[in-house]
Amino acid sequence: MMVGVDELEEFEANDVFDRNGINTALRPGAVKMVIHTTTGSLCPAQEELNELVYQAHSIGYQVAIHADGQATVEAAITALEYALSKIPSANHRHRIEHCSVCPPSLIQRLKKINALIVTQPAFVYYSGERYLATVPPGELEWLYPIGSLCASGLRVAGSSDAPVVPLNPLAGIYAAITRTTETGQRLLPQEGISRTEALKLYTLNAAYASFEEDIKGSISSNKLADMVILNADPTEVLPEAIKAIEVDMTVIDGEIVWRR
Repeated sequence: MMVGVDELEEFEANDVFDRNGINTALRPGAVKMVIHTTTGSLCPAQEELNELVYQAHSIGYQVAIHADGQATVEAAITALEYALSKIPSANHRHRIEHCSVCPPSLIQRLKKINALIVTQPAFVYYSGERYLATVPPGELEWLYPIGSLCASGLRVAGSSDAPVVPLNPLAGIYAAITRTTETGQRLLPQEGISRTEALKLYTLNAAYASFEEDIKGSISSNKLADMVILNADPTEVLPEAIKAIEVDMTVIDGEIVWRR
């Protein structure tokens, strides 16, 4: 559960959760902030954003900054640079949600501060035609550059952003690999990643993004037995078949909670 930045002071005062403990059903995560330019200018303004990020960072919270366009992604990076220059941290795991338009210059800045990227590969599949038709060429060439982000050494996690697109992670895994839209068009195919990398987006890297890699993200000794049984192996079937793979069984903490 993310905490809205406007409610952070109240949340801290009520002390509802132990932030250092792990509740496998519900626990607090990052402080969520949203940057937009719908008014024609950056909102919140850069100076205010810097202070919001610094405030959360200074009391030990991870931040998750919603930033999609290039201007908002750059503003998020600037705010993270500001907070980390004042209080350096090697394991902050501050996140940028979406990071939709991210040219190489911004990738290098993200790498220097070791930020996490939580992005939505399924947008390529479900919204790819709209992107190809409406996104300006100067932005399109850096749209969801998942391959470049991974190649830089940044930790990248995948999400659905539901209800914007369906929850099914197999569609995201398929899109991360093939960069194919619903109608079969290819969107920056050079930004495709391997099957193993795509699976990591939704497993190991997703667990790391929420400080849960010790209990989730892989089927390993001493971790929660949270897993699904699929009706096909995404590393073996034809790429086109990945998005059609179905779940036969869901196991949470070792208990079967659903089966076909």
